[in-house]
Amino acid sequence: MVKYFFASQLDFTHIKNREKELAEARGNAEAEVRTRTRELESALESKTLLVHEVDHRVKNNLLTVASLLKLKTRTSTREFAKEALGSVLERIEALSMVQRKLFTTDDVGNFDVAEFARELAVDMVSASGRPDIKLELDLSPVLVPAPKASPLALIVNELIGDAMRRGLRDGGGLISVTVKRLNGHFVVEVSDDVEPVPVDPEEDGYSKLILDASAKQLGATINTSRAERRTTVRVELLVK
Repeated sequence: MVKYFFASQLDFTHIKNREKELAEARGNAEAEVRTRTRELESALESKTLLVHEVDHRVKNNLLTVASLLKLKTRTSTREFAKEALGSVLERIEALSMVQRKLFTTDDVGNFDVAEFARELAVDMVSASGRPDIKLELDLSPVLVPAPKASPLALIVNELIGDAMRRGLRDGGGLISVTVKRLNGHFVVEVSDDVEPVPVDPEEDGYSKLILDASAKQLGATINTSRAERRTTVRVELLVK
């Protein structure tokens, strides 16, 4: 026989409805995120393709200019004109190398200074045909925004070019190239212990103008030191 009976009822309808609403809202939010993600991926792909196309066209234009300069150099009968054209051609080829690297990388927004310095230094020493000029590389990956690529390329080109010009005599020497990070900065340093030779003052002045203008554009500092036969040029700028 039942002596006591207790019953309790709770209405969970509003809780279930709330759970249903939250689940629907979460599903809608996730769907919206997927849609936005696809849109962003598509926009990024389009932007990447556009940047690659621009880089490709710039690279082709630079190659065309370089070809015209080479042709004029070969056909010129004046030694002064050949030297002047060759000097300009050297800088254009450095810029062309930058565009080629930007065009062939998946990361179109960044430029690896160290990898560029490696390729340029090896090419310049090899092109000199001087086995007595040795190359020492101390390079760590340093990525900088793509807009900084061109002035940095000119700086690296001028530093290595200056060291090469000082070392083009019997006996050769060692050229050291360093690219590394240092306490929020990154450093590009070129030093040499070659036996210096007199350089063309006009070419030397032209190189200094390019170096100073490029450094100013980047907000970089340049320091040159000399001790006996060793010349060291150090360029520092913030990593951003």
